Amino acid sequence: MADGKVMTYGEARRIARKLAEDTLEHYWTSGKFPVDPIKIARKCGIEIYDSQLGKDRWGMLIGGDNSATMYLDVDQPPSRKRFSAAHELGHYMTHSAAESFDGFEVEPIKPGEGYEDARSDQDRGNVFEVIANEFAGNLLMPEGKFRELKENGNSDIAIASFFKVSVDAVSYRSRRLGLA
Repeated sequence: MADGKVMTYGEARRIARKLAEDTLEHYWTSGKFPVDPIKIARKCGIEIYDSQLGKDRWGMLIGGDNSATMYLDVDQPPSRKRFSAAHELGHYMTHSAAESFDGFEVEPIKPGEGYEDARSDQDRGNVFEVIANEFAGNLLMPEGKFRELKENGNSDIAIASFFKVSVDAVSYRSRRLGLA
């Protein structure tokens, strides 16, 4: 980050929401659900592999010369795999969409370096993990459609089914949007 300026979680979440909106606008058909983060990642030039990642990893994103490679753990349920793909895509978009966000410098992911999405909470407070998680929630469950489904009385189970995410993801998104 630039000049010792520390990004707050609120700023990180705002950046993530904007990145998700821009990603949907440029790489997805408006109003088409569920959003497919793997198709979007491929449109961005990211190579994607199902891999055995061990006990503590949902996914990984490793930088390359001109793009990145995403690895998704084969042992995760489909709804979690979609979230992992969206999360890793969030890392990619954070580092490739701009050189800075409101004065916070962002560098491209260097070849051979990247991110691991741990099943544990080891990096939970890291600002880039906050951005990636917020990006994933906004990409998979865009606020306008999410609010519409909630206001029409749909249950969390029905909303999870509509977006192809977990009920926990819907519950968390409801709390983030002040709907719970």
